[in-house]
Amino acid sequence: MSKLDVVEELHKPARINFPRRRVVIKGLDDLWQADLGEFKPYSRDNKGYKDPENRKIYKPTQEKNFTTVRRTILKGSRKPKNLQTDAGKEFYNSTFKQLTQQHGINHYSTYSTKKASIVERVIRTVKEKLYKEFSLQGSYKWLDILPRVIDEYNNTLHRTIRMKPRDVTREKEKQLLETVYNNIKIQGSQRFKIGDIVRISKHKSLFDKGYTPNWSSELFKIIKTKIRNPTTYVLEDMEGKPILGSFYEQELQKAKHSDVYLIEKVLRLFTDLCFNIITT
Repeated sequence: MSKLDVVEELHKPARINFPRRRVVIKGLDDLWQADLGEFKPYSRDNKGYKDPENRKIYKPTQEKNFTTVRRTILKGSRKPKNLQTDAGKEFYNSTFKQLTQQHGINHYSTYSTKKASIVERVIRTVKEKLYKEFSLQGSYKWLDILPRVIDEYNNTLHRTIRMKPRDVTREKEKQLLETVYNNIKIQGSQRFKIGDIVRISKHKSLFDKGYTPNWSSELFKIIKTKIRNPTTYVLEDMEGKPILGSFYEQELQKAKHSDVYLIEKVLRLFTDLCFNIITT
């Protein structure tokens, strides 16, 4: 029955939506998140511009490269202590690395599928507003309407901070931190322990086939637990090679039979040939 157990493990439903670690900051400009929202198909309608950019949403750019990123993110007197982005080439290149080091900025990315979740949500909100305008005006021209959409966003009351982004100032920093972080819950008991053999859930998009395996056939070992809210786990493969990033308990499943494997694919067949040597 061990083989059947492995099949059941591989096809067990995997959770996609669950509580994740909060983005915790120590004050204004402690952490910035950055990303580029692209409109490449509509550049002809917008004088060659392709990217209406980032969080406190700046101005359009014509190219998705280091020059535009530098001009947008680090323009002005305010600079972040930490900068979180995705792993795109516009952020990971020698020139941008030199720039962040020059300004003393800690640039990093996470290995989660959520990436820089806050700024991605901002871009989604802006795009939703823009596409409504596209439907209303019957064209994809966004250069003229982008300033108004940005102004609406920055003047909208946000549920988390309970104020408008434009009203956030250094004088309100302490009040804002107390508002956002006054209800942090204490982490409960841990589901896994160091040494457990586990499988990793396979991230599926909306249109992926639901009947294919939801968990990895490869096994991994837990080598470290990070007591956070919620707890995350650090893994290594069965050859002792560390796995980048850390995993939530909802992304892991304890393997019942760590010594049983299913054949995934036949790479090559070998046939033993028997030769009868006849001598006369």
